[in-house]
Amino acid sequence: MSRQVFNSTRQRATAGGTQSVTAQAERTYRTKKEINPLVDPKGLSHLGPVRPSRPRFDWIEELGLWQLTIGMPITEETLLDTTGSMQNNVQIAFDRLPLSYDMYTEGESPVLSSYDVQIANATFGDVDDIHDCGYSDIQPIQPLLRSQFEMAGKIAEQLTMMIPSKNGCGNGKEDPQFGIFAAAFLGNARLNAYGLRGYHFTVSDEPVVERIDASWLTRLFGDDVFNAVTGNGHQMTASSVPDLATTVQHLQGHKHAFFLHVTGWSDYRHGLTSEDVARQWSRLYGPSHYIALPDGCNSLHLVKAVIIGLTEGVLSLSTAEDWLVSHGANRRLAAQIVKAVSHIPIGAQMEAENFGKLPPAGSYFRNKEDLWPISDEELAEIQGQTGADEDEEEGEVAWQL
Repeated sequence: MSRQVFNSTRQRATAGGTQSVTAQAERTYRTKKEINPLVDPKGLSHLGPVRPSRPRFDWIEELGLWQLTIGMPITEETLLDTTGSMQNNVQIAFDRLPLSYDMYTEGESPVLSSYDVQIANATFGDVDDIHDCGYSDIQPIQPLLRSQFEMAGKIAEQLTMMIPSKNGCGNGKEDPQFGIFAAAFLGNARLNAYGLRGYHFTVSDEPVVERIDASWLTRLFGDDVFNAVTGNGHQMTASSVPDLATTVQHLQGHKHAFFLHVTGWSDYRHGLTSEDVARQWSRLYGPSHYIALPDGCNSLHLVKAVIIGLTEGVLSLSTAEDWLVSHGANRRLAAQIVKAVSHIPIGAQMEAENFGKLPPAGSYFRNKEDLWPISDEELAEIQGQTGADEDEEEGEVAWQL
C-alpha cells in the first residue's frame, strides 16, 4: 500500500479534500442509477458474483515455469453497516486503510507478513430502504455492495465506489444477511485448499432478519445466483436456501469470522435494546466470535488487526497492548481492545496442518493451479537443462507500486 498511490486516490476521489471519498459515486448513482461493476454483487461479466482470491505469478519464459511473486494470498473482508449513525463507515474504512495495511504487512510484528494480503469490502443497508423515505438524497440504493479481493491501491479505489445507504426508513433492523451469504457461498480462496482460513468481519449496531430471502438473492446477485453457488461447490436451490445461523456456521468453516458490535443502539418503538442485539449476534456467531467494540468504528482497524495477530499466533495477550500503542492507540484504548478480544480462539490458525508450510515467495510451479511448487532438485535440473541462472531471472515485478 504505497502512501503515494493512496494519497493520489484520495486526492482524486475527494477533489482535493473538498468532498467525501464516495461523493462522485453518489452523484453517478443519483443521476444515472449506475453502480460500478467492480462493487456490484452481480460481479463482472466474466466472473459473475463469485469473488476469487488467487496467487500472483510471473511467467519465467526461460524456465517454462510460473514463479510465485509474493506468497500465498490470504483474504480479509469487512461487511460494514452504512445506515443512519453508521453512514460514515466507508469514509472511516478508507482513511484507516493505510494503517491497516501497515499493521498487516509492515513494521514490527506485522500480523500477516508471510502472506499476500488481499482485501475486500462490502456495505449493507436495509431492504426496506429501497423505498424513498424522504430522508436521503441517495435513495433508493440496493442493500449490498461488494468489492473484489484486491491488493494495494485497488482496495482504496474500490472503496470510493461504495455508496453508503445513509438514512432510511428506520424499521429496527438491517440486512447484513446477504453479505454474510456472499462471504459464505460466493467466494473462492486458494488458501482454503491448504486447510487455512482467511478473515471475515461483520460490523453492525442493529438486529438482523435470520431468514435469507431467495428472491433478494436473485435480485442482488443475478438470476443465475444458484448456478453460481453450485458451480462454486455448494449444492443449493431457491427452495433450499439456509437460514442465517446455518450460513454463519458454513462461513466459519472456511473463514475466521467475527461479529463486531457497535454498542449503544436501541429502538424502543419495537422494544429492542443494545443488549438484545448482543444476544442475537452472540448466538449466531458464538460467544467466542462476538466482540463489543470499545470505541465504535473509530478503532475498527485496531481491533481487526489484533484479532488477526492473536489468531495467527503473531501476538499474545501479553504483547498485544504494547503492539497497539506502537501503532497509534493510546494506552487506555489499547487495554480496552485487548480486554474486548481476550476470549477469542487464540492461535486458531496455527492448528491447521499446513500452517507455516505454505509455498514462499519465489517458489516455482509447473502450473498455476498446482498446490505445491517443484522441488529444489527439479528446479536445479531445469536450470541445468536451460542454462538459466535464477539470479538473472529475478527482477522487480510489474505490478509493484
